[in-house]
Amino acid sequence: MQATHLTCLLAVAACGGSAPPPGAVPTSGPVRSAQVVNASIVANGCQTLGARVAQMAERAMDELVEGCASVPGSSARFHATLLPGGRIEIAAGPGQPEMIPTCIVKHSLIHRVPLSKPCGLDVKLEEKSLPVGGTAH
Repeated sequence: MQATHLTCLLAVAACGGSAPPPGAVPTSGPVRSAQVVNASIVANGCQTLGARVAQMAERAMDELVEGCASVPGSSARFHATLLPGGRIEIAAGPGQPEMIPTCIVKHSLIHRVPLSKPCGLDVKLEEKSLPVGGTAH
C-alpha cells in the first residue's frame, strides 16, 4: 500500500513543474487540423429481425469502417447486405459513383451476426477536418 501512495506522489510532483502558474493565460501556437472520419447508419433494414440483431449488424458496420482514415471526395454512401452464413455484400449508395472506399474493401467482408435471412444497412462516411490547437512552450 505504501508503494502505491509513493508512486502517486511522484506522479503529482513530476507533473507540478509543467503546469502554468495560477492566473496565467496560455499562449496558442499554430493551429493544426486532424482528419476525422465519421460513419453513420442511415437506414438499418436489420431491425425487422429484432433489436439484438440490429445492434449486432450496426457493430459489424462499425468494425467494417473503423480503419477508414480518409474518404475520397470527403463523403461516401454505400449499402451493405449482411447474408446468412457471414458474408457482406457492398454496393454503392443511391446517386453515388460505382466506387467503394478502399478502406472498406480491405476487410474480409465477413460478419458474425446470426441471420435467418439477408438484411441491409445504408452507411454514410464523412471526412471532416477539425482544428487542433497547440500551446507554445
